[in-house]
Amino acid sequence: MQASARFNQTLLRIVVALTLLGLWSAPLADAASPARQDGADTLRLAMPQPETLDPLLQSRFDPYTRDLAENLFTGLTRFNPYSGQVEPMLAKSWSVSTDGLTWTFDLREDIQWVRYDAQSMAVEAVRPVTAGDVVYAVQRGCDPTRPGPVTTNLMVVRGCLTVANAFPEVVNDLFIAREIGVRATGPHTLEIQLLFPTSYLPSLLSTPEFFPIPREAATDSADWTRTPGLLTSGPYALQSWSAADMTLIRNPHWPDPVTGTVAEVAVTFTSEALTALTLSASGRADFARLPASQIADAQSRLPDRLHTEQGSTLVLVGFSYERALVDQAEVRRALSAALDRRALAQEVLDGQYLPANQFTPAGIVAAPPSPVIPDADQRLAQDSYSAAGYPRCVGVPEPVRLRVPDDDPVWLEIGQALAEQWSTTLGCTPALFSVEGLSRTLLIELAHSTYDAELVTRPHAWLATWSADYPDAHAWLNDALHCRYGYFRTGRECDQADAALDSAANTLDSAARAQTYDQVERQFFGAEGTYPVIPLLFSVSAWLQSPDLSGVNRVGAARFDMWSLSAGD
Repeated sequence: MQASARFNQTLLRIVVALTLLGLWSAPLADAASPARQDGADTLRLAMPQPETLDPLLQSRFDPYTRDLAENLFTGLTRFNPYSGQVEPMLAKSWSVSTDGLTWTFDLREDIQWVRYDAQSMAVEAVRPVTAGDVVYAVQRGCDPTRPGPVTTNLMVVRGCLTVANAFPEVVNDLFIAREIGVRATGPHTLEIQLLFPTSYLPSLLSTPEFFPIPREAATDSADWTRTPGLLTSGPYALQSWSAADMTLIRNPHWPDPVTGTVAEVAVTFTSEALTALTLSASGRADFARLPASQIADAQSRLPDRLHTEQGSTLVLVGFSYERALVDQAEVRRALSAALDRRALAQEVLDGQYLPANQFTPAGIVAAPPSPVIPDADQRLAQDSYSAAGYPRCVGVPEPVRLRVPDDDPVWLEIGQALAEQWSTTLGCTPALFSVEGLSRTLLIELAHSTYDAELVTRPHAWLATWSADYPDAHAWLNDALHCRYGYFRTGRECDQADAALDSAANTLDSAARAQTYDQVERQFFGAEGTYPVIPLLFSVSAWLQSPDLSGVNRVGAARFDMWSLSAGD
C-alpha cells in the first residue's frame, strides 16, 4: 500500500508537471526631450494595446499586461522585486497543517474593490475583498468552460486537475465546489487544500492566476474588463481605456504606504508607426519596455535611456543520457567548460542575450546568492574530457549530434558557434560535432521524451529554452530538471539532488529552502557539477527610462507605487 501511494503521488506529480508549458518605425527625434507638460507625478508609459486586463488571461510571456495586472489587482501575496522575496498582501498571515496539505489564511479587511466614477470623477470604494473572491477566482481558473486555458500554477490545488480534465457537460457549480479544495470558512478566512506539500505556495499565490476576482463583475467573456467602472483592488484604479490610450490613477482607498510619487499612469499604445523608441525620443514616454530586436537601435539613438537586465528565458543545451559519450558527467562538464558564453552573446547574437552564470535567474525567491557556473576554462574542459577516457578526443565513439530549432536561422548560428567552440577548445576535429535543424515541435517531444522511440532516435544534445511560471527557484531547478517529473527528460537516474529538491518542497523554513536550492544548483552546475543540461544564455529584459524616473525595479512586473518622478529641465 505504501509503495502504491508513493507511485500514485509520483504519477500525479508527473501529470501536473506535464501540464507546464514554449519594424519600420517613424524617424527618431535627435533633439533634447521637451520639458514635461504634465505634473511630475504623472508617469508616461508606452506599451502595446492589451487585449484584456483579466488576471486569469495574463500570459507569463507578456510583461506589458503583467505590469498592468500587478498594479490594478492584488493577490494573497506579492513579490517584492527589490528584496527578491514574497510578502503577505491580502493574506496577512497563514498556518499549515502538519502534513503540509492544508493552508489556512487570515485575510485583511481593509483592501477594497474600487471603481472610478466618471460623474464624480473620483475613485469610490465598493466593498472589501473577501475570501469568497479568492474562491471564485480559483474555481473560475480551473473551470474548462470559462474563458482562457486552465493555468498550470493552479494545478497544485486539490481537484483543479480533475475539474479541468472533466467533460464540459458534467461541469457545474456543485461539481466545482465539491471537487476543488478551496473554501471560504468566513468572510476573511480561507482554506486551500493541496495535492502534495508545496512549500513554495506563497510564490505561486503572487501570480495573477490566484488574484481575487469579483463574481458580480466577471463574466464568461474576457471583455468584462473593458466595461466602464471596472472593479479593481490594487494600488491603482482604471480611469479610462480607449483605442489609443489608457489612464490609471492612484487608488485613494489603498491602505498601505506608497513610497513612490506616481499618482497617475498615462499609457500611450504603440503601433507600427508610433513605436516605443519614437515616443521615448520625443519625450512622450518616461518608461517603455523594448523587444530584443530594438536594443541595437536604442543603443545607437538613446544610449542614456537604455537599460538592460537579465531576462526570464534561458537558452540551454539538453542531453540524451541513453547516448554514449554524453552519458558521462565528465563529458558534459567538459562541454560546458569549453564554452565562452560572453563571446557567444556578443559575437553571434549582437547583445540580444546575456551569458548565463547560473541556471536560476538572479533576483527571484531562493535564487543563488552568487554566480555558480565557472567561466570558460580550456584546461578544465580538456582535463574533464581526458577523465572521461578521451584525451585529445582520442577514442570518441561517435560525433556529438546537436539538433536546434529550424524556425529561425539564429538557432543554427548558435549551434554552429557551439560546435566550433567545442572543437577548438577540446582540440577535436570539427567532424566530431554535427549541427542540424529540426522542427520545434519534434524538439520539444525529444526534450520531454514524448516522441515515438521506434521511429526517432534522440540526438546526443538539443537546444531548448525554459521560462518559469512563478518567481521561485523551485520553478527552475525542480520543474525543469527533477529526475521524475521535471520538464526536461534527459534520462538521468535520480540522485541526492532530487532528494534535496523533494525536501525543499516540504520545508517551510525559507532560509533552509534557499540553502538547499543553492546546494542543488552548485551540485548541478558548479566546478564539479554533473551538468544535466548546460545553461547558455538568458534573454535580455530591456527598457527605455527617462532620467526623471527613479526606483524602477529591474526584475518582476512593474511596481508603479514604488517609482518616483522629478521635474525635468
